Amino acid sequence: MGSLQESAETMLQIRAFAPEDAEFCFKVRARAFILAFRDELGPEAVAAAVNAYMPSDYVRMAESHTFFVVEEAGDRIGFFTLRRLDQRTAEIPLIYVELDQIGRGIGTWCMQSIEAWIASHWPDVSALVVDTVIPRYNGGFYHKMGFRPVGETKCHFPDGDVKAIRFDKSLAPGRPTT
Repeated sequence: MGSLQESAETMLQIRAFAPEDAEFCFKVRARAFILAFRDELGPEAVAAAVNAYMPSDYVRMAESHTFFVVEEAGDRIGFFTLRRLDQRTAEIPLIYVELDQIGRGIGTWCMQSIEAWIASHWPDVSALVVDTVIPRYNGGFYHKMGFRPVGETKCHFPDGDVKAIRFDKSLAPGRPTT
């Protein structure tokens, strides 16, 4: 598939998920919940979230979601998934960056890449949504990216539901807004 977007300054690229990325995705997400999200969620919710997706689940997810891995100079540093909820709405089910990479603008770059990809591949999508179980941790980021909280929801994990906040963002039809 090749690089969808590339930044000359940072050499960031996104590429399609491959089955050999599953272990990486599992570890990045698990580390985030265990090390960064535990204070906000508590141990039961962290365990439910970590156990929700094993490496084989990422491989299955790639069959039904648009799934990208973020690389810098050939090293994997994050990933995100997209899916279409309906004709006009897309969702970001997962977006994760290695914890030691946070603060470098990679999340912002990922959001810009997401919006550009949507504009190019799903031009009739006019809304983007994301549910987060850690709104104190990442709500400011979503607000900075133009999202607004629209209500409570739940993330359904095999070990139990975890309360979440849904954020949404209007997209100009056919082009990114950032």
